[in-house]
Amino acid sequence: MKCRALVADIDGTLTLSRDTYELSLEALAALRRIRHLGVRVALATANGLDYALSIARYLGVNAVIAENGCMVSLEGKVHELCQAFPRQEVVEAVLSTGLARESEQNRCRKYDLAFYPTAEPDAALSAVRSRLGGSYRVEYSGYAIHVRPRGVDKGTGLAFLCKAWGLPCGLVAVVGDSEVDVPMLRLGWGIAVGNADEEAKRAARLTVEGPSGLGFAEAVDIIIDGVACSD
Repeated sequence: MKCRALVADIDGTLTLSRDTYELSLEALAALRRIRHLGVRVALATANGLDYALSIARYLGVNAVIAENGCMVSLEGKVHELCQAFPRQEVVEAVLSTGLARESEQNRCRKYDLAFYPTAEPDAALSAVRSRLGGSYRVEYSGYAIHVRPRGVDKGTGLAFLCKAWGLPCGLVAVVGDSEVDVPMLRLGWGIAVGNADEEAKRAARLTVEGPSGLGFAEAVDIIIDGVACSD
């Protein structure tokens, strides 16, 4: 096994599918298997830090990238990588499109705000981007539209972890499924699950056949077999 660490997205990667929040038992078993081999594991998610830390606690993971890179928690210490911005103005601008509703998570988010499309996702995403005028990074994760300050993404969070761990990012396997995972898939040794967005597949070095949690379990087997982090 050549990889020294593994960073896994949660929604759409550790879940049963991209249409549910229910975690895959196959993915959880694979996560435990690779942890027991001594590989460092981190979660990287668009979710708020509190949500991410709750999941990490029960998975035995002590490193988390949350809010799409804006927040990193490592061994109990929280690092904020984004700058403050006018939250209420952003919320009002997004809601004024009439095509999205605010996520209940926003009350505990600090930098990355989430909104659920109430119309076709591409149309809602386009309307939000147009309304905000390019001042923010606006992406669709497959679950929600995310708005945050420019210049920070999951790749930023991964770079922070690589430095803290003292590892080249090429020795860190990354598994993901969506547009918001692209920066970290490119920076690390990226593996896309079989039902990932095309952007994620293009960014990854390898795409497995299995979807979501089954694909993650397949990716872990590939990592253990020494295929990943091989160049």
